[in-house]
Amino acid sequence: MATGTGADALATPDTRPALPPLRYAAQVVDGHELLAYDAEGDGRIVEVLGDLRHADHIAVLVPGAGHSLDTYFSGRAGGTPRQSGLALLAELRRQAPHEQVAVVVWLGYDTPEGVDAASARSDRARPGARDLARLTHQLPAAARITLVGHSYGSVVIGQAAPAARADDIVVVGSPGLDAAVEADLRTGATVWAARAPGDPIRFAPPVRIAGWGHGAAPTSSSFGARSFAVGDIRGHSSYFTPGSESLSNIARIVRGRPDEVTGPTPRTPRPETTVTMPVASVAAAPKGAI
Repeated sequence: MATGTGADALATPDTRPALPPLRYAAQVVDGHELLAYDAEGDGRIVEVLGDLRHADHIAVLVPGAGHSLDTYFSGRAGGTPRQSGLALLAELRRQAPHEQVAVVVWLGYDTPEGVDAASARSDRARPGARDLARLTHQLPAAARITLVGHSYGSVVIGQAAPAARADDIVVVGSPGLDAAVEADLRTGATVWAARAPGDPIRFAPPVRIAGWGHGAAPTSSSFGARSFAVGDIRGHSSYFTPGSESLSNIARIVRGRPDEVTGPTPRTPRPETTVTMPVASVAAAPKGAI
């Protein structure tokens, strides 16, 4: 795939061969309950946190770009996918100690390495979306399922939405869901979206042209998703910070408590400034920003 910087990194479509379909097979490895494990390429892993079999509420957490098997457990600033999953599980248990909850951390696709050609397109998302949707139909039939996507993980969820079984979809720090409006997702799930102040994902152009870009920002009023507050967090990697309003609201949605979700605080309108932002300009964002 393209490995250059700036406009060169976005000039050529991703040519990396798609990985084969993910094979689901429950197993315990070094004390970790896994639904899938594949060391090919950058690696794929799907881990269960909590009691999946008896869970009333299940969150399936889909991380974004820059993650791999090497960074799943450790070695990434801003938190690993597993740390995010553990934080969400802890918040679910704090809010409802007598409810059965579980989190499935689904790093089941070949993520883009950073802000590159792969992250500006959906070639990596599509095969992963098929595997994600397939998993949702293998989860306990009586459980409520919420798909939670961060950054490029929301692109995967957008692609999976029509075929996935889900009661709610939550996306944070999303570059788009390959859709212009919520109805384009063709899902019966309630769609929720949030973006923190200072998140560089705001520079992702809200377009989708010839396979480039991921469509409208799901936090825009015209998209149609329900918005929720993130509190005082900032940037792109803090949505699962323990004690944050962002994490609390995500847990409330997973528990099926929409009436308890807090809405974003209205901001004081500022004079509008028109900024022309070409697609290639997202390459100036930090690595892993999409």
